[in-house]
Amino acid sequence: MIAIRSTALMAVIALPALLAACAKPATGPAAVSSRLPIYAADLQGASSLCTVPDAPKLTDAQQTEVPMTVGNDGGFCGLRVAKPGPEPFDAGLLTARPSNGRVRVQSVGDYTRIDYIADSGFVGADSFAVRLLPGSTSVKVNVTVQGVAAPAAAATPAAVTPRVSAPPATSNTSTRSTATPARPAATTPARRSTTTTR
Repeated sequence: MIAIRSTALMAVIALPALLAACAKPATGPAAVSSRLPIYAADLQGASSLCTVPDAPKLTDAQQTEVPMTVGNDGGFCGLRVAKPGPEPFDAGLLTARPSNGRVRVQSVGDYTRIDYIADSGFVGADSFAVRLLPGSTSVKVNVTVQGVAAPAAAATPAAVTPRVSAPPATSNTSTRSTATPARPAATTPARRSTTTTR
């Protein structure tokens, strides 16, 4: 009995180590190591089509041009930039607005991410520029927006129309007008018998 218990105990202790050895390393945006926190909300909402160079080399006091290809499905395409270290910039100033989309600049972990969201239905070329602070580094993004199929919407159940039926017939044959609701008949509480038996 003791041998069975010790074998079971060894199996329980060894199981996590065996599972960890078989695990595949994490990949994708969530696997990026960062000194600063990366929140799940920062990784959601990306366009199904987003092609952009990862962390282009920036030169202070110069404008860096970067190409971006994005789908017009309502999602963002994000360009990651950083100061040496990497470390996010303190702020980004939009110096040239896009004609057919929106720009959002935010810190995501150790990087500053410049997001572009194309206007619904727009297909074609667009561009914008962002000045990164501190310093005078700027990034001009030349965007190509391509039409993509919108993500499949979840199936919605068919509308249900409630069945309305007439109220049940009552035995009250009042001749009151239908404009005023009928009042329930007044009832008197039943009297209790107070007779005592000896």
